[in-house]
Amino acid sequence: MNSFLFYMFASFALLAGIMVIRVKNPVYSVLFLILVFCNVSGLLLLINLDFFAMVFLVVYVGAIAVLFLFVVMMLNVKLSEINDNILRYLPVGGIFGLLFLGEIFLLLEQDLVPVMAYETQPMISFLESITIYGVFMVSSILTLVFSLISQPWNIVTIFSQWQSHFMKVQNTIVNYNTFVQDQTLTVHNLDYVIWPYTMEQSTTIHTIGHVVYTYYMVFFILASIILLIAMIGSIVLTMYKGVFVKRQDVFEQNTRDFSKTLRKVKSV
Repeated sequence: MNSFLFYMFASFALLAGIMVIRVKNPVYSVLFLILVFCNVSGLLLLINLDFFAMVFLVVYVGAIAVLFLFVVMMLNVKLSEINDNILRYLPVGGIFGLLFLGEIFLLLEQDLVPVMAYETQPMISFLESITIYGVFMVSSILTLVFSLISQPWNIVTIFSQWQSHFMKVQNTIVNYNTFVQDQTLTVHNLDYVIWPYTMEQSTTIHTIGHVVYTYYMVFFILASIILLIAMIGSIVLTMYKGVFVKRQDVFEQNTRDFSKTLRKVKSV
């Protein structure tokens, strides 16, 4: 059933995408673009990405595509532009198409192939192992200090427990499956959690927010600044103030002193 739905949504999305660039009426082109977004949302639902599917429907269909539709309907599109020959744009479109295909092949070569190669034997990378050691050291040292302060007479037992748990973490890094089954370790009856692997049990929105605002917050702020500059630039470009246009200044007219503006003219 999932395969049938996948092929159905993918086929409709592909056909609608072709019709976006094939139809000559821009209104129909925007409508086919909305159909593309709806089919892509269906594909995202099939892979359990419900949040991204709703974002596609709300943001792309509900905001951007409708905005395109209203702008196209308000523009005075000439028939000569609609019936214009589209083959003259083929060289530029071909260049951008080749660049896009090159990016896709680079993505398939660097990201997807190593994941598929190591799928049968999951291993923890070097960066993940450093993260695990760091979390263990921070959590265990705080617990170790608390245990030494509360029970200083059990210093040998406390250090032996800490060393055994450290060796346990070091051994579980080798095998990912063993490590997942033992996410919570105990140091002197106090539990601490390995957060990078506990996040796998969270929701999609929680995981996206954690990743974006923790590891990519600089890029998120830069993207926000770029959007702010684009918004301010569009406002500045649309604002036009004529210098040589005569206008009335109501405030200046109301604040004038009548004794200085009225003159008495003697009759001849």
